[in-house]
Amino acid sequence: MIDFHNHILPDIDDGSRNINMTLNMLREAERQGITEVVNTVHLQHPKMAKKDVSFEYISKVLNKLRGRVKKEKINIKIHIGSEVYFQNNLTDILDNPISTISNKKFMLIEFPVLQFPVGYMDELFNIQLKGVTPIIAHPERYREVNSNINI
Repeated sequence: MIDFHNHILPDIDDGSRNINMTLNMLREAERQGITEVVNTVHLQHPKMAKKDVSFEYISKVLNKLRGRVKKEKINIKIHIGSEVYFQNNLTDILDNPISTISNKKFMLIEFPVLQFPVGYMDELFNIQLKGVTPIIAHPERYREVNSNINI
């Protein structure tokens, strides 16, 4: 089983606060039968404005974590990705290796809770034209989805 949306890296975003919490999260995931986790750091989100979410930095933190996971004998493979906060620039950021998951196959996208931005359908269509499948994070949080489940 794969956990496709997780904030497992310690002290990066609103997920794990430290390495011990991360290791406990991974042990519990393993206990539940999860064999792979995709770390989805927040990208382009206003709350991350002062945080380093560059591919280089996230890769460095992830590689350090992978070493610790191996040492602790936790049998979970960890992948790198992001939860992209929607802006009308999704096609522009496709070259950022952290913006997609599984080598530009998927993009996990988070929207503002109260209203979908103007042009969002066009932007989702445009990334599909580039071969990227959009996956909407947390659809249950969006007021427009709660008002119209057919959206």
